[in-house]
Amino acid sequence: MVDAELRQEFLVSGTIDFVAQQWLAKLKNADAKKPAREIYCGRGFRESEASSLALSCPLYVVSAGLGIVNADMLVPVYDLSAVSSDGDSALCKVDGNKSPKLWWSKIITENSFGSSLTNILNKHPNELILFALSRCYLNLLQDELLLCPQPQQARLRFFGKNLYSALPSFLTDNWMPYDDRLDGIGQGFSGTQSDFAQRALRHFVSKILSESKDSNKHRHSSMVLNSLSSITKREIPKRQRLDEKEISKVIQDNWVKGKGQSSLLLRIIRDELNIACEQSRFKKIYHSVRNTIGEAS
Repeated sequence: MVDAELRQEFLVSGTIDFVAQQWLAKLKNADAKKPAREIYCGRGFRESEASSLALSCPLYVVSAGLGIVNADMLVPVYDLSAVSSDGDSALCKVDGNKSPKLWWSKIITENSFGSSLTNILNKHPNELILFALSRCYLNLLQDELLLCPQPQQARLRFFGKNLYSALPSFLTDNWMPYDDRLDGIGQGFSGTQSDFAQRALRHFVSKILSESKDSNKHRHSSMVLNSLSSITKREIPKRQRLDEKEISKVIQDNWVKGKGQSSLLLRIIRDELNIACEQSRFKKIYHSVRNTIGEAS
């Protein structure tokens, strides 16, 4: 259960410094209840966990509330993001500059739970560092990536659809060029767009690194493209677009069928009803519906 104080709604609006200091103060008083790996859920995280186990290496979580956290570390249970369009975002409480990068720079200091990317890179000076991230979370790390020394740059690999366009120019070749053909490779590598980066990571770990762990980024990129070369991209279905009010009604109408679970309801909306709804948008509408149903019950 989420700590009662560790929610965006309990933050008082103000400058980004003011809001971040409130959050850090709440973390100091919070109880570390569970290992991070027991808090984060969903297929994406489990894919990353499987890759970590296969390599016998540490798994870290990029957390908008805690910084970079070792998956085995005891952490408090919280509900906060740093995506400006997300209803649970701390940035909704910020007056003025709502930069996710600036938020990140504030919360990785004086934080007993998380760390900065710089510290993680220094802690693992000789290993490959594999990033499976969405563009939103990559954006949190932008300033630290810009400061990454050249000797460390060669050790980084990035996974995520078209993520190269969000990377600093000197790191674009470190992006591994997976695309929708990943779904056609088989052996359990197909899935949703929300877990694409983590599925690509698992394929890389199991099929590429197993053959060429010490290769450079160009060789790794070439091996990825070769593994996809015989696959034809699957046709992406054209889904109906609805406004928020209409999607809210669809969620309510299917609440019982979806057992009130966001993951099941999203699958019903996309796969059964053929309605387009991006995950962060769905999350916002879902929480609104859940609150409405809770008040009515």
